[in-house]
Amino acid sequence: MDSTAPLLIFYARNDALGDGLLRLPALRAARTAFPQSHIVYGTMGNSSLTGVLRKHVASLIDDFRPVTPLSAVLAEFKPCGGQTTLVDFRTGVPGLLVTGLQLIGRGVRYEPNFAGYMLSWRPGVRWTLRPEHNAWRYHRLVERLAGRHLPFDHRLNVPQAARALSRQLRGADQRPLILLGGNAKGNKFMGDAQVAAVAGNLIDAGYRVLYLVTPGSGPSPQTLAAKEPRLQLVGPELGLDAEAFSDLLLALGEMAAAYVGMEGGLGHLFATVMTPTVIINNGANMERWRPLSNTVEVVTAPRRGRSAKVSDTPAEAILEATHRLLAASRRDHALPR
Repeated sequence: MDSTAPLLIFYARNDALGDGLLRLPALRAARTAFPQSHIVYGTMGNSSLTGVLRKHVASLIDDFRPVTPLSAVLAEFKPCGGQTTLVDFRTGVPGLLVTGLQLIGRGVRYEPNFAGYMLSWRPGVRWTLRPEHNAWRYHRLVERLAGRHLPFDHRLNVPQAARALSRQLRGADQRPLILLGGNAKGNKFMGDAQVAAVAGNLIDAGYRVLYLVTPGSGPSPQTLAAKEPRLQLVGPELGLDAEAFSDLLLALGEMAAAYVGMEGGLGHLFATVMTPTVIINNGANMERWRPLSNTVEVVTAPRRGRSAKVSDTPAEAILEATHRLLAASRRDHALPR
């Protein structure tokens, strides 16, 4: 790297798919505002930005350091750079306070994700509250560094090969398409009967429903085929690697009337192509984690806390939200998707 180039380090705890997608607007804004800087992205744990999302950030990040302590990232790069700035995406008041104290006198400008930006306040800068949504919080940190408003862009590009495959999967059936996703970790997965009931109702209403078989616990293809044989499954049988399958999902999302599924990475992925979405939430803060697709209905699981399960959500509640969303889309947008 150029030893005179300003050094801009982003650091995060870890990035599941949704976390990585919500950081994209900030990283794009940083490359726009600081084209001459050497940008490093480090994490305490693993990062989707070095995996399935890597191609989307390849032009934005010069060096990745996943599963690397912040002290090691600073030790490696700071001696090589000119002016050094650290943007800390992590949360947790004690950890941010400790990091801020450790950086005093080390010539590092520190911009942490701290309430009211109190750890990075400077004379002449107006005090403001952080935005509620995480994606805007990350983006606002970069705007504070730049001292100006910057474009906010959370979209992903869809390869033509993925579009071609999605058209092939759709075939001649031109019924409005709905994507259904129920596989997940922890208490987020949907139940067999729940998926079958939602799919059956939507198929009866004239929609074509595709169930997306993704990693995690959830309904088995065999059980779904037995409970609702009209439901089409899309997943490992296509033989695609993770990146190609992600591209296919984006292409399907472009043509879908809606995606229905649990709160998590898939909802954020479909938001990058503006798919109308119904989210089943078992406890996440929707002000902070709401998908950025603009057209979103949220269904809340009946219980809260560690015992809350997406699979406990009545199928009737999911269908009410889905039909509301579809009716609003028909009312507000005359042209079919």
